[in-house]
Amino acid sequence: MGRWWASAKKRVFSDGGDDEDDGNVGCFSRIGRKLSRNPYADTTDPGQGGGGDGGPVAEEVLTVEVPEVPLREVNEITACFSGEKLIGQGSYAKVYRATTRGGRPAVVKRLEKPSKHASNVVFFRQLSVASRLRHDNFVRLLGYTISNDLRVLVYEYATMGTLHDVLHGDREVLGGLPAAAAAPEQGGAAGGGGRPVLSWIHRVNIALDAARGLEYLHELARPAVTHKDVRSTNVLLFEGFRAKIADYNMFSQAADMARLNRSTHTLGSFGYQAPEYAMTGQMTDKSDVYSFGIVLLELLTGRKPLDRTLPQGQRSLVNWATPMLTEDRVQECIDPKLGDQYPPAGALKLGRIAVQCLQYDPTFRPSMGTVARVINYAVLRDQQGVV
Repeated sequence: MGRWWASAKKRVFSDGGDDEDDGNVGCFSRIGRKLSRNPYADTTDPGQGGGGDGGPVAEEVLTVEVPEVPLREVNEITACFSGEKLIGQGSYAKVYRATTRGGRPAVVKRLEKPSKHASNVVFFRQLSVASRLRHDNFVRLLGYTISNDLRVLVYEYATMGTLHDVLHGDREVLGGLPAAAAAPEQGGAAGGGGRPVLSWIHRVNIALDAARGLEYLHELARPAVTHKDVRSTNVLLFEGFRAKIADYNMFSQAADMARLNRSTHTLGSFGYQAPEYAMTGQMTDKSDVYSFGIVLLELLTGRKPLDRTLPQGQRSLVNWATPMLTEDRVQECIDPKLGDQYPPAGALKLGRIAVQCLQYDPTFRPSMGTVARVINYAVLRDQQGVV
């Protein structure tokens, strides 16, 4: 297998002026009108250095390349963060479905109350980086709000849900899949309970899109970004089953947040964490590659990373599938709901890529750029007309 591998600022919300933001608005009070466009810019303490003549030290200029959303508008589109708008909750944010004043579907993330380690200076610096991330396979940040302890991020809305939802059916999203997305289960029936099954070609295209999104973060973005939470719930699906990587956790990138994250926040998600994280508490781009290998296993097998409803030896997806894939026995672990509607050669190669991503030693794992190229050239060409 080693030989095979080697070869192989335009505003998007409203046109209203700033006059509507004076004073208290809606459910949360607005901080006073800013004296400058960027009140959170990091400034160096003049007493700690600077010019030899004791003059003022130049201010670090930080810019955010997405608009600041008026607090009044955030309260309006979330109904003051109503429970009826709540669609998800994680370890550091609550997520709300919203529609902007311009009629665009959006997702509003209300971040947890910041700690003393997460100052507005740190937040604004990370926001500045995140606002520059632009790629077809990365979920776009549309805007932000900062008001006292309230921090809000607004993202584009994934019309078809998450890869986790589609594969594992935790939400009622599959019933609305178009016929072209479904592959009949063996025997001509739909999936369990009449639910359609994600076809092989869509699985491969999703894998390629997600790989390209991570390749962008690791190899093309400046500065480079380690995602640190790659999982199927962070692979969002849009029209035509185009996939984008989501949930870049800007807090985990901040240098002065590293200790806080290791002590009170577990980075990544259980079942996706690379082995080196358990030993060192550090994550690198190769940790993202490992987690992406788990996502590939989900696409191949239709199973969750951890499933305690299965027999003891099958509960861990990695422990169950890796031995078979290492021996090129992909047909023994392929998602049975696909029946024979997949190309054996393409499935074998995708399994080999997953095994390479899951190498115990991070130095043996490929880069995401290599993974994307192999999926594109070695897997897609083996579709053999299977859709």
